[in-house]
Order: sequence, then structure tokens, then C-alpha cells
Amino acid sequence: MTLTKNKKKIFLVSAILALGVFLFWYFQRSELEKNDLEVNVVISGHIKDAGGLQLFLEAPSDRGVISVAQTEIEPDGHFELHANIPGLGLYDLRLSDLNGTVLWLPLQAKDELHLNCTRQDFGRKPGLSGVKWAGNYQAMLEKTNQFEDFQKNLQANMAKLDQGLVEKQYDSARQVYENYCAQLIEKDLSSPLNILLSMNLLPTTGFENWNAKHLATLEKLAKSYQNAFVGQPASQNMMAQYQQIEDAYFNYASTINGTIAAPEIALPDPNGKTQTLSSLKGNYVLIDFWASWCGPCKSEMPNVIQLYKKYQNKNFTVFSVSLDDDPAKWKAAITSWGMPWPHHVSDLKGWNSNLPQTYQFDGIPYTVLVNPEGKVIGTNLRGAKLEKKLAEIFK
Repeated sequence: MTLTKNKKKIFLVSAILALGVFLFWYFQRSELEKNDLEVNVVISGHIKDAGGLQLFLEAPSDRGVISVAQTEIEPDGHFELHANIPGLGLYDLRLSDLNGTVLWLPLQAKDELHLNCTRQDFGRKPGLSGVKWAGNYQAMLEKTNQFEDFQKNLQANMAKLDQGLVEKQYDSARQVYENYCAQLIEKDLSSPLNILLSMNLLPTTGFENWNAKHLATLEKLAKSYQNAFVGQPASQNMMAQYQQIEDAYFNYASTINGTIAAPEIALPDPNGKTQTLSSLKGNYVLIDFWASWCGPCKSEMPNVIQLYKKYQNKNFTVFSVSLDDDPAKWKAAITSWGMPWPHHVSDLKGWNSNLPQTYQFDGIPYTVLVNPEGKVIGTNLRGAKLEKKLAEIFK
């Protein structure tokens, strides 16, 4: 039996693109038929030092960016942009400066927005007013900018900080930001702004580090949108997105709660003798997929070695599975990296091995933690997360 894939990529398709087919039809129709559509959205205001620049309102879709409306900013910075949109959706307001600055806006018919800012502040402090969610929008931008600035600073200092500390600091900041977004959603479940806020609660990189409490928030949001925006594609998409995440999460949870057996691995060790995963039943086993050519694997290995030495007398061992294709390099790395456990195997097929498909991973290092019954209780645990998980088991 193979492990269920984490479905990392499917959640990248969110509210931005789900309306794509409908929006493409709608705006192409207006262009092709040259209809004189009634203006139902007005965006006006003043952008200091932006005279002569173009302002574009666009709709991202699965067929590319669709132009909705555009206008030229007056020499004194004033502008007024008229548009017609089919209903609630996510649009971008783009300034034609060298930075390609964009504001993401959740717009619906009859909106009248006003901006008041400088060109430099367009993307960070647009001075938005005219809609109910304007205040929360600015607060969201500030929190988002703070989180992004923190990530940039952390990235710049990564070489000077311990990798485990980097992960802890990032996870802590991410949790604070996500909790902020969740709380803002819960304050007004029918707010159009929630299209943007909810995107920060999606498990875009898998479920390993995802806060499952967000599932309840997404459910309440989806039900609220069904009542507030009856029959609109945005409402239908919000519910479909929630249901997709719910199904995938419970599918994922079943693979790490000790109910699914780890698929058997029976491969040669460096001496040509077959070793099997099943022979290690009775122990907690960390299956560690790695390769001698993998830089991140080498960086992570000292942590695995340290944890092995700490818990090897407490029913714990490591089963190293290499994706090497050169036997000499594989054997040399086992020695030079100082991997002390006796369980090393490889089919020497590199990425042509069937193991990535069987265990459903597309990058290494990748780990699977197995309990004494041979059932999976964790995946992709590394660094501080692996240390924490083993500490909970062997406390």
C-alpha cells in the first residue's frame, strides 16, 4: 500500500484562479461584442508623484491576466477609473511604474473606492476608503508587510544562525500572522476581504506544519459566503476549496496516526546483503531518504546522528535509504558523514527508484517515522520538529 500524497500543489489554486473561466468569458464577451456596459465599480483618488502613469484594473484567471479597465493619472495625481465587473472577485490594481506595484482588491458591484497616497506608498499604505473593509485592509497590509520584512531579514541572517533557530523563529512569526488573519476573518465572516485573508490559511506546502484549527475557520467562512453571496462563483469556490482541504487533511491525518503500515522496503546494504524495514518491527524507526549529492541532507545529518545517539538505547533506530546511483559515493558518504547506525540500503537507481512514488515524496531529505507496529506516525520531520516529536515519544 502506498502512502497518500500530501497534495502540496493543489492548494496553490485558490480564490484568485477559481473564477477564471467565468471571468474570461465575461470580459472577452464585453470586448468582442463592444457592449456599452453600465459602470458598477468606481475607483478614484490621488496618487502624489504619479502623474502620467497608467493605472490598470485586471482580473487574474486560469487563462492569464484579463484587462478590465485602465486610465491615465492626471498630471496633478488625480484619477478616476470606471469598470464593470460580474460580481465578487479578486482583482489587481496595477500602477505602471518600474516596480510593477500591485494592490490586490476584493471587489463587488457598486463598490466606490478612494485612494490617497504617494507613488512610493501605493503598495503599502494606499489610504483606501469608501468600503466597509477599508480599515481592516490597511491593518492587513501592515501585518503582511511586517511578516514579509521579517522573512527577508531572517533569510539575510540564515548563514549566521543555527538552522533549528531559523525554523523556530520563522514558524513562530508565521503562526502569529496566520492567527491574526483567522481572527480578522472571524470578526466579519461575510467580508469580501476574507478572500484575501483566507489565502494565508491554506496549506500551500502540505499539512506537516499546518494548523488544523484553520479548518474550522474556513468552514465557517464558506458557509457564511453561501448565504452572503448566493449563487456567485466566489461563494461556490469558497465552499469547494474548503471541502477539498477537508478531504485532503483527513486523508493526510490517516497516514500519520498509526493506522497505515509503512510500505515494505527490501534492498541491498553496502555489502550486498538484503535488509528489510519489516525486520525492525518492535522499534521506532526513522526512515531517512537521502543521497550523497544532496547538500540539505548533509546539513541535516548531524541532527539525525545526535538524535540516534540520544535514543538508540530506547527502542529507536534509523533506516537510511539512499537515492544514489554511484555505489562508491554512497559508501564513502556513509563513512565520511559519520552515520553510525547499521541499517543502510539502496537500489542505486537514483530518482528512477520506485521509492519516491511509493512513499510519495519529490524532494530529499525526506523522513517517515514508524512506530513499533510498523505504522506511520509522522512524515517529513527534520530539525527541531524531529527532535520535538522524539522527545514526546521518549519522555
